[in-house]
Amino acid sequence: MAARGLPLSFRSGRGSAGFLAAGLFAAALLFAGHPLPAGAATPALISDNPATVPDELDLGIGTQDWYYRETAGDKDNAGLLEGHLRTVSYWGPVILGSDLSYMGSYSGRYTGADLFSGSPLQIPMAETVFQGAVHLGVLVLNTPFDALGFWASWGYHQQIWMTPASSGGYEENYQIPYLGGAFYNQNPIPGTGWTFYEEGGYRSGLSPSMTATPSGSEPIPAGTYNLGSVWNLHGLAGVRYLFTPHVGVYLTGNYSYWAFTQSTNTLSAGNKQFLEPSSITSYFGVESGVTLEY
Repeated sequence: MAARGLPLSFRSGRGSAGFLAAGLFAAALLFAGHPLPAGAATPALISDNPATVPDELDLGIGTQDWYYRETAGDKDNAGLLEGHLRTVSYWGPVILGSDLSYMGSYSGRYTGADLFSGSPLQIPMAETVFQGAVHLGVLVLNTPFDALGFWASWGYHQQIWMTPASSGGYEENYQIPYLGGAFYNQNPIPGTGWTFYEEGGYRSGLSPSMTATPSGSEPIPAGTYNLGSVWNLHGLAGVRYLFTPHVGVYLTGNYSYWAFTQSTNTLSAGNKQFLEPSSITSYFGVESGVTLEY
């Protein structure tokens, strides 16, 4: 990397806790006891009014495998724990929604080379990811067994990479406001409490940047790099089970891919110029939680 005293990159610590969310989901199903009478747990989409899609509130936790790689060769990977709040409301054909999530690493490792000596380097690292968004869209297909919506999103994505003080105390803070678009499709199974759903979308960064904050011992500049562009593809697929028409649990698998182009500016330290190289960030994992439909 040209912008770090300690090169950034693939952070380690694969999410062996990937069974956490799946275990919670299975436990919730066992806790449900005997199945409800036919139709009693049918999704509100069918049982309340075939012409109305219910509002939705999801509270979930999950685990993610997170990866980072630079064109300069640095790489990092980490295991992250996630908390997620999601709302989707329908005002006739209009969709209003929001997402709020936070992820923090429980393991992580940087692998690369020292910026100045070129010596191989592998050190612990930490990662946090925050994301919030609001959605506005339209329900374009609504039958008793299918609800398909499209929405536009305005949001903010932040990811912060850190090394411990014993290894230089270096931090990189990516700040990405964005606009995006997505689809959200739900398919309840008639006469049961089960619903399958899918979501996919694209995001484009607005004036994306990365702020570097090295410790005093690092002979590299502090400051903000303006990234050339940022884009993201993301998708998920999941299943929901309602114990009643309005209370249930869900299990979701997801994938997200961010691409960052190199900075359009450089920063100086002594007689050296530094830039932020192009990079990618991706993560995938599972999430489970409680759904309220109303």
